[in-house]
Amino acid sequence: MDLKNSENFSSSTSPLTQRLFIKQDPQDEEASDCPLLTPSPPLGNTPDPLETPTMFNPLEETPLEITPTPTLDNLNSEDGLKAFIDIVNSNNKKHMVEEEPSSRDPMVESSSSEESSSITKEPVCTQLLTQLNTAYQHLAPDAQAIFYNQETSGKPPLVGIQLVVPKPPKDYSFTRWNWPRIRQACFWLMVCVLTLSTGLVIRGIVSMPKKCAPPTEWWQGKLFYEIFPGSFQDTSRNGVGDIRGITMRMDYLKNLGVKAIRLNSIFSSSGYPEHYPSITSLTRIDHNLGSVEDFQELVDTLHRNGMSLILDFPLHPFVDELRGGLMKRTEPKSQGAEMKEGRRRRHIDIKHAIPQSPIHNTTDQIQTPLTLSLRENMTRDEPKSERYVASNSVDPNQAEHEVTKALKYWLRKRVDGFYLKGLEHYVNDIHFVHLLEDWRDILGYQKILICNWKTLESAKSEVVRKSIVDSMNLLDVTLKLSNGTRDIKRQVELITKSELLREPSLDHPWIHWSIGSIETDRITSSLSVKNATAAAMLLGMMLPGTPSIFYGDELGMRDCSCEDHRDLQHLHNVPPMPWEAVKDSMERFSSSSVMPWLPVSPPATPTSMNSAIVSMSHLRQITTPIFVDSALKHDHISLNCDIRYANDELIVIERWYPRQNTYVLVANLGNVTQLRDLSSLYYDGRVVSGPLNKLNQSIYFREFVIAPGEAFLIKLEK
Repeated sequence: MDLKNSENFSSSTSPLTQRLFIKQDPQDEEASDCPLLTPSPPLGNTPDPLETPTMFNPLEETPLEITPTPTLDNLNSEDGLKAFIDIVNSNNKKHMVEEEPSSRDPMVESSSSEESSSITKEPVCTQLLTQLNTAYQHLAPDAQAIFYNQETSGKPPLVGIQLVVPKPPKDYSFTRWNWPRIRQACFWLMVCVLTLSTGLVIRGIVSMPKKCAPPTEWWQGKLFYEIFPGSFQDTSRNGVGDIRGITMRMDYLKNLGVKAIRLNSIFSSSGYPEHYPSITSLTRIDHNLGSVEDFQELVDTLHRNGMSLILDFPLHPFVDELRGGLMKRTEPKSQGAEMKEGRRRRHIDIKHAIPQSPIHNTTDQIQTPLTLSLRENMTRDEPKSERYVASNSVDPNQAEHEVTKALKYWLRKRVDGFYLKGLEHYVNDIHFVHLLEDWRDILGYQKILICNWKTLESAKSEVVRKSIVDSMNLLDVTLKLSNGTRDIKRQVELITKSELLREPSLDHPWIHWSIGSIETDRITSSLSVKNATAAAMLLGMMLPGTPSIFYGDELGMRDCSCEDHRDLQHLHNVPPMPWEAVKDSMERFSSSSVMPWLPVSPPATPTSMNSAIVSMSHLRQITTPIFVDSALKHDHISLNCDIRYANDELIVIERWYPRQNTYVLVANLGNVTQLRDLSSLYYDGRVVSGPLNKLNQSIYFREFVIAPGEAFLIKLEK
């Protein structure tokens, strides 16, 4: 065929040839899964097929078979076009035979591979991974790019591009793992971790302290209750109170908020109860009060109810002098040293000298390191009458001291502490320091010692004062309320501003405030306002330290009328307990057919403060600013108490603590109603204890009205 005919044939058959390529087998179209990788060559820029480099398989490094590229010369004929189509189809079929059939979605498995899959028995996950990594072969010739306009220069090549990706291994190691068990184990591990985390969070919340307060011991800030056993409750029906009567009234003490009771005197005497101070032994209970078994039952009952027992030890005038005998050491010295190590307050400073008179060395004297140290620091300018000896210079075979034996005896009965009454009479004794330290060691850490504030005031030597401070847990101070609020302020500030409490710390004893005592008149009888007893007791419970109330004062009990008993004038402040004034009390002091040993006191004056003492005692246990005795302010520890106002029988006491609400007590101990403007001190607050008709009400200090005998405990807003 000549050139002209060939051109005519080309022009006349070009559309048909294009349709043939467009209508080719759909498998040819599907063979190209990524058309963007094989774009049609641009017009006029067709690469020379002869320059096409040989492609290599990257895995086998062998040349791939290259199909001869048809050109326009052989495609212009019908045989050439047919040959080209056969080449394309054969190439596709060859790949279909060699490789697994693919589709446009590599995740879908061809139905033609069912037979091979059944033969290989491969896991499903392996088949999926194999399909995802199957090499894509590309691409069928672009049919539309075969024919170009013959006017363009060059002949378009028809080049098949083949992209081969190496196949992964047929079998993966992790496909053989027990995935159901692994998922189950992971699930339960996560459940365990969540459960443990939740438990730790709940434990932290439960163990979190309910209040932000410094730690205190059982005797610090708690309410003490002083009882004269012969006048509290009679169960033997002889007209005299006894120990079992105290056990019988345990519910009353518990509801009152008492944490420790103090028994004035239970020891045998020449005539109990009229002559109770005339004791004959510190280890025997008077038969009118009961037996040792009754006492032991009382101790057990108190401990079960979270209360403690304190015994008064009336040293004076029972003990003439302390030099009558010293403690005979029956325990190794190391045990006493361990007790000293265990107590936080055992830091006796002996850098100051204890002056003493010269002592001749004899074979009967025992020289201790303490004695030698004190002698080396002895001063000579102190009078001879004020010199002390803190040595063990006694006969080792001498009998044990009477007080030491009594302390050991009652400790075996599990008594929790002792009030050494009259200790101030022995501060000049040469054996005072030695005995006091030994008594402290015998008691240990959890047992307490109490003495009167006068003991510290009577001490002239610094080492004696230091020994008192280091040995005592509580120093008893009895408030006198009969001289007005100005005198009350003077008494309180005399204690709170003393050298002892100028820098309070754990090494110093707490103050034991006695509002009423066996040694003073009843509060109701001493005040000019007969219904101000509750207000006076709230005043004492507002002070920093450990408050103590005398039995019956919470009921407004008065001194008894002793006109018919002139010989009992010294007992006018210990009449029988008026149980008939207690709500829901079914029994009186004694049987109706028995005459009490002392006449009963007149009925108490009605007051609106009946529940104030109970609410105050319970509030004191949970309110940090009230039950602590000091706080840190401006990097300095000081008492957190201040008497802001004391005039015209009106007194205002403030208790504060960092990051806590401030509490203020306003009490009227006068006979007239007070109308005061206290806005210069405070603005407003809420009543938490006081008259029943004022509880939980807001109080404004600009026009503060308070009736005679009333007291308000007010919680200020932050």
